[in-house]
Amino acid sequence: MRKRLLILVMLGLATLVFVVALPVGTLSAFGRCNSDDDEWWSPNCRLLNLRLLAPVPTPVPIPITATDGILPFTYGYVVTGPVAVYANPADPGRGAPPLKTINRGYVWVRLEGKVVQNDQLWYLTDTGGYLPASVVAIYKPSSFHGIMPSAQPVVPFAWVLQRVQTSPEPGAQPDANSVQFKRYDLVNIFEQREVNGKVWYRVGNNHWLIQTTLAIVEPKPRPPEVGPGDKWIEIGLFEQTLAAYEGDRMVYATLVSSGLPQWSTVKGIYRIHTKIAWGPMVGREGQPDFYSLEGVPWSMYFFQDYALHGAYWHDGFGWQHSHGCVNLAPADAKWLYDWTTPVTLATRGSKLATKAEPGTWVWVHD
Repeated sequence: MRKRLLILVMLGLATLVFVVALPVGTLSAFGRCNSDDDEWWSPNCRLLNLRLLAPVPTPVPIPITATDGILPFTYGYVVTGPVAVYANPADPGRGAPPLKTINRGYVWVRLEGKVVQNDQLWYLTDTGGYLPASVVAIYKPSSFHGIMPSAQPVVPFAWVLQRVQTSPEPGAQPDANSVQFKRYDLVNIFEQREVNGKVWYRVGNNHWLIQTTLAIVEPKPRPPEVGPGDKWIEIGLFEQTLAAYEGDRMVYATLVSSGLPQWSTVKGIYRIHTKIAWGPMVGREGQPDFYSLEGVPWSMYFFQDYALHGAYWHDGFGWQHSHGCVNLAPADAKWLYDWTTPVTLATRGSKLATKAEPGTWVWVHD
């Protein structure tokens, strides 16, 4: 009897030691990690405060009007991070957890509305959460747009990339007769000459500009793959320009921003395979160059995840800027989206190219 009792005591002690030795998270499988009635624990024994919060009215945000005539939405840059996003702007003050956290990076949000809570302005984002206006800088997208030539250009033409004065001859300094051009002005190219290893272009009688100040469009012949009646897009990576053709006739031309050297845009000839009117773009998660862009407009994917698309977040067209895609000013992106195949509405939805309706050709070259 004493031996049996001793065995039971020893078994009891072993069970107690086993329970005490269990990882704390294992205890949570039994429901609690301590004795307080109002405190429960998650499976890893992190405290979950389940005290019932007093209900608060859902705010009715004031719609934010668009800052651009082309894009129907307003966008903002998240200037710091990480930033908590809440279901209700009253949640931080009452201890409610955030919906999510926006990590530090190149982060842009699409703004749907605004509301004031405790004298603080909050923005409602496209994804449904609120974040304080103090961490958001509203940005007006570029108003730049390309041209529709009335006839096939007989000489090359170019956009001026920066404020500059003409020189009376190649390699010379500007003089009293110089003409000043500003960014995005258009000029015709009548002559080309190289001086001391640098290329100069004549844009008028006794008016020359150096190559680095211009982005030139020169009519190109159709690639062999493109039929005489086909639509096709030519993208010149060196010049950072785009021209759209119907057969041999140029119908549109503009500036682009392709991939930076470390994320160069793929070269070759492709067809648009997918079009998406609006959608997020997220990349490089966990990296210093993490980016998250809400509501990217008028995307036309032509190879894997490489796309032509509108860019509301910069006005650097004519210079490399992207992680590999071809950035367009919003007005240009909309024009191309409406013009290219497969045909779809620019206001919503997406569409895949098919055999019956193949995508527009895209030729990318140096």
